[in-house]
Amino acid sequence: MAWSSVLHALLFFLPAYVANMSPLLVAKAIPGWKAPIDGGRLGKDGRPLLGKGKTWRGLVGGTVLGAATAVAVALLVPAYGEPGFFSGWDYGFQGFDGAPIGSDRPCEDGGTCALDASPLWAVGLYGAILGFAALAGDAVKSYFKRRRGKQGGAPWVPFDQLDFVVFGLIAAFAAAPLLADGWVLAALLDDWVVLATIVVLTPLLHFLVNVIGYWLKLKDVPW
Repeated sequence: MAWSSVLHALLFFLPAYVANMSPLLVAKAIPGWKAPIDGGRLGKDGRPLLGKGKTWRGLVGGTVLGAATAVAVALLVPAYGEPGFFSGWDYGFQGFDGAPIGSDRPCEDGGTCALDASPLWAVGLYGAILGFAALAGDAVKSYFKRRRGKQGGAPWVPFDQLDFVVFGLIAAFAAAPLLADGWVLAALLDDWVVLATIVVLTPLLHFLVNVIGYWLKLKDVPW
């Protein structure tokens, strides 16, 4: 396995990872805003639609932090074609010409990819969409979890681990037109390890984050 590809995958999906863990952090920063997304409504089965654990505070906070994460990555990662382990993994902010990300092939116009660069606002919006989708996936999972009679803290393997991965990847492909032409497809499909890492390793990372949150007394259960 190419460990560089594993790290590239984690960097690519970082806005979704940050958004997924953000409700715990935002709850500490803004303890007073607890309005549930479902407004306290019940389904026909008498159970909550989503539950009080799914709040607007978490959804908005995760979306904002997803955007901020993508912008931070774009500003800090080396540009395409420059030396550096993460060169080109900046969501196309500093230019991309369609070559595999991280390759040393020069841009087609002789060295600058400015015309094919992703605007910073688009990078931020892309990160926001990934963050929102990750949390939306968690909310959809909660809806079906309640319909099966499971409580908010009850484990539901493997759906507890896969919900935000599926929605995050769908959002990544759907929002691809926001970024430099071909960047998302190159990032996810030119190296099979990248996509495989997101699908396989993300559930494990999700579990570890929840365990750490439980140890830090940010969560009531370690899942």
